[in-house]
Amino acid sequence: MSNIEQLQNIPDLENKLSEPARIQYNKFTNKMRKLQYLLSRVIVKNICDEDIVVDENGKPTIKSGFLSIAHKDNWVVVAISDTGIGIDIENMNVDRDFEKASELLGVSKTSDRKTFYKNFVRYEAKFKIGKDAKNTHTYFYEMGNYMISICTPKSIKDIHFIPSDIPELHFLCAE
Repeated sequence: MSNIEQLQNIPDLENKLSEPARIQYNKFTNKMRKLQYLLSRVIVKNICDEDIVVDENGKPTIKSGFLSIAHKDNWVVVAISDTGIGIDIENMNVDRDFEKASELLGVSKTSDRKTFYKNFVRYEAKFKIGKDAKNTHTYFYEMGNYMISICTPKSIKDIHFIPSDIPELHFLCAE
């Protein structure tokens, strides 16, 4: 996970992009979305020394395992595993009609902000795993106003933050 506001030396990070990723990166006109894209690619490159490839359904993938990416505001979170994995992040300060949104998502109806966001990020993380979501555990991490969910068949003891050689980057990985 990384906070875009803490990034330094963006040209150095841009140099880590593969040529196809650089072409896509330069197409972005929204500065925040462009930095989210850059950061997700650099995180993956630092974890497994691979470039992200987009499959025929538009889903980012890697050759060596399973990948899930989420971003919200200044935050980018990436999860990599040898089994299916899904990750999501949401800003809990966003006001919504929690009961109506719960109904639209098909999750347990609630008017409680924290419960809603737990349900929301769980739903999104499981959606990213797809058909393998039935046999997963869901783990939550609250970071200030943000709720993060990780869905994986792995036990919590097998999920780790991995330090990076880039001080502002920290990785979450199911090994």
